[in-house]
Amino acid sequence: MDAKTEKMDQMIAKAEKKIEYLGELKQSLITRAVTRGLNPNAPLKDSGVKWIGKVPEHWEIMPFKYYGKLYKGLTFSKADLTATGVPVISYGQIHSKENKSVRFFEEGIRFIPRELAKNGDSALVKQGDFIFADTSEDLKGCGNCVYNDTTNPIYAGYHTIIYKTRERDCKYLAYLFRSNVWRSQIRCRVSGIKVYSITQGIMSQVNILLPPMSEQKEISTYLDIKCSKIDHIIATQKKKIAYLQELKQSLITNVVTGKIKVS
Repeated sequence: MDAKTEKMDQMIAKAEKKIEYLGELKQSLITRAVTRGLNPNAPLKDSGVKWIGKVPEHWEIMPFKYYGKLYKGLTFSKADLTATGVPVISYGQIHSKENKSVRFFEEGIRFIPRELAKNGDSALVKQGDFIFADTSEDLKGCGNCVYNDTTNPIYAGYHTIIYKTRERDCKYLAYLFRSNVWRSQIRCRVSGIKVYSITQGIMSQVNILLPPMSEQKEISTYLDIKCSKIDHIIATQKKKIAYLQELKQSLITNVVTGKIKVS
């Protein structure tokens, strides 16, 4: 049995390593596309911003606060959640590992009574808006957000910051906000011991990179295709790990209960 379980452990470790590599590859693709674009021959300029470095010379660098407005999410507690009602997304769903793409996953939507949202027009998230978590248990999660790319309105819940941009098609920004180079601006400003606080004041101090809108759409389409393929391979590897873990546990159980004799 030891030889079989050891082989399974090796296969699981190999799949986990592949998932880690694919995650790094995905982050690298995103970072490259949102800071350099898709044209490798584009003339570059010094951005004058440490975290950015050189960027295509026709791109604009703009303070985050000038491209949109920040608002606070609704105030309620977990006890207020209901089976039906007004749809909301709070910080827990934003930090969820199920958020594989730049948009929120619909299974993460929760509901509250309508009366809790009756005076919360500023917390209503429409197509093209973002919801940032305003707290994180680690530095890696600082800057986590979801993007509403649907026409379905949804409310931002507790511990969130809403970012409403000038444009309705901001999927490029959704990818920019997933890059570690952009999030480094937030991570170097947050404070906390067990929980890091991300305030509107911190968000107002960061910058964004803005290619022309046509180029933004090209970049987001490119990343949609590339990231979707990577996510599919990752999902396949996760299923493989789950299967091997189940198989290993079944083998151990059968040996312990005597269903399989070990010589």
